Amino acid sequence: MKKFVLVRSILSLALAVPVTFISFAAAEPAVSNAVTDVFTVTQTITSEISFTATAADVTMDGSIAGTSGGSSFGSTQFTVSTNDSAGYNVTIEADSDPALAGDTQGDDIANYTETSSGVPDYTYSVPSGEEFAYSVSASTTADLDQSFKDNGSTTCNTGSADTGGEASCWLGFDALNAETIINRSSEAPTGATSTVFFRVTVNSGSTLVEDTYTADVTLTAVTN
Repeated sequence: MKKFVLVRSILSLALAVPVTFISFAAAEPAVSNAVTDVFTVTQTITSEISFTATAADVTMDGSIAGTSGGSSFGSTQFTVSTNDSAGYNVTIEADSDPALAGDTQGDDIANYTETSSGVPDYTYSVPSGEEFAYSVSASTTADLDQSFKDNGSTTCNTGSADTGGEASCWLGFDALNAETIINRSSEAPTGATSTVFFRVTVNSGSTLVEDTYTADVTLTAVTN
């Protein structure tokens, strides 16, 4: 009877030991040699635009006789810089209508009249009277507004060329309304340069009063 009790006690102890070990092992926390922690850093960069070179005042290249007539030419350049990925556009407008007006005597020179109103003429032409016109070119032709691009031969507001440069695509100022002359579709961090050209024609027999005629012109650059 005593042997049986002893054997039963030893057997019970033997069964209990593995259970205790397993319980201890299950309670032990996992240990690893490396862990990761992923996070992000965000910084917003805003767009800016500026004239890095502003347009200089224009003095036309010669005086015009008021009665016998003549013509003159002038130009000015400007440079726009922007980091905006959508690019920018530039508009031009005159501060008076007509744009070119006498400083003291009250006379004026009419805005250029296009063959098709509002569409630049590929060939500049003033068959009568007196008129004032402008055109534009860009260091990158693609920057030009579509109205100042041509088809390579005779027509503006079509195609993708700037065939004549200063010799083509002439437009008159539209009263006091702004006209888009540049429309670039990408950033220009180092600057993009454009040139505006001006022409005045006075035909023989004009009755213009002697005076200095001035146009105040505004360029406005805005990100797209």
